[in-house]
Amino acid sequence: MNGAPVLRVVGATMIFCSVSMLMPVMLTVSQGDGEIRKAFLASICVSGYFGVLFFLTTKGKSLTLGRRETVALLCLLAVFMTLIGGLPLYLGGNIPSFLDACFEALSGITTTGLSVLSDPTVLSDSELLWRAILQWMGGDGALILVIWALPSFGFGGIFAPRRDALEVLSVDPQPSFQHVVRSLLLVYGGLTVICAISLSLAGMPVLDSICYSMSTVSTGGFVIESSGPVVLRGPEIQMILVMFMILGAINFTLHGRFIKGDWAAYSRDSESRMLVIFVLASIALIISADKNTAAGSFIISELFRFVSVITTTGYPGAEASNSSVNIFLLVLIFFAVIGGTTGSTAGGFKVMRLVLLMRQAKRELIQSIHPHAVVPIKFGRFAVTQSFIQVISVYFISYILCALFLAVALSAFDIDFGAVVILSISALTNSGPALMHLFDSNLNLFALPAGAKILIMIGMLLGRLEFLALIVLLNFSFWRP
Repeated sequence: MNGAPVLRVVGATMIFCSVSMLMPVMLTVSQGDGEIRKAFLASICVSGYFGVLFFLTTKGKSLTLGRRETVALLCLLAVFMTLIGGLPLYLGGNIPSFLDACFEALSGITTTGLSVLSDPTVLSDSELLWRAILQWMGGDGALILVIWALPSFGFGGIFAPRRDALEVLSVDPQPSFQHVVRSLLLVYGGLTVICAISLSLAGMPVLDSICYSMSTVSTGGFVIESSGPVVLRGPEIQMILVMFMILGAINFTLHGRFIKGDWAAYSRDSESRMLVIFVLASIALIISADKNTAAGSFIISELFRFVSVITTTGYPGAEASNSSVNIFLLVLIFFAVIGGTTGSTAGGFKVMRLVLLMRQAKRELIQSIHPHAVVPIKFGRFAVTQSFIQVISVYFISYILCALFLAVALSAFDIDFGAVVILSISALTNSGPALMHLFDSNLNLFALPAGAKILIMIGMLLGRLEFLALIVLLNFSFWRP
């Protein structure tokens, strides 16, 4: 394995982290918060030193990323980003444990949104901004993962159905790493800026609009007040957040095509249509569930809750009635497990994989009656090969087994069974605190033992990496020369 490109990318990422910390530093200067400023300056020095060191040691060496280098890069980036991201939160003193600070950082990097803090207002404004920046960087990393890295392993990245298709073998070749980074930063950054401006024009303070725009477009879900963006905000802001949560959960390559003038890009995509169907079904369910309170504000509030779960953003919603909880909980769990579309920042199993598994089941039923029938499985205009379906089946089994293992392991820490199930799903799907808030388990993550927090962190990381690291790392033949 060639370690030079791995260290080069890790070094560049750490340099980017140190530069990103300048934004919270400038905020501390304007607010006169000297202790927090020292914490960020120390973190900048640590991150910048190791970033420059890694970057310079690889100068003049081959920088070709292969499959083994890609897996090693993903694991190392997760470790270094967690340590560097949690360092200023720990040095600032508002999070006394370094493990809790790393938990907070990893939750941001994986765009999960779970927090050890029951009241985020104990953090300074600069620390809240840094958490939002971590989620924004994590969302960008998730896009690079699903568009550039996963297709080379056949894990169902956005290009995999077309690369694995029967009719066209080379319509969408895997793009270069530099091309993916440049293209995604343009689209991803543009949506974030538009969201921040829209929230600011709707009456949200500037700092709040910046934090919520980063958390929304990345479908991360970190909040800056314990009640979330629902209780203290108006319906206009809720609708803006709903719109950008949906945009964040849609394939970002479609956004790029739309910007380039392909106005029908969204309507042609099967996954996007299915996601819209889920949202429309949510509206119908909201209205039919409680006709007496189906006023405009109630519909918007419940729509916000549903979209937050469907897109795995995970913003906590307003307090729900007991009837709403009984009706909506299982539906929302199903939506959280499915998640958004491939090529998006959303977590979960993904709509494309669900559709293909359902069509595979339909084909098996047809062939049980007509054994010699040839029934192709199509996704859009392309017929998908059986090998690709097998990869999705392995991924589905891995998903179920990891959820069961995580739930059993967490139950050993004397946590309520219902809370364990919801917490396991929230971690693996990167859907954040929305389900926990709806379930009303009153589970304080800060009070959990260190072992339980580490298990949740592993679950968040596996869900974001889509189990690639686990499956590949356990495959010893993959690492043989």
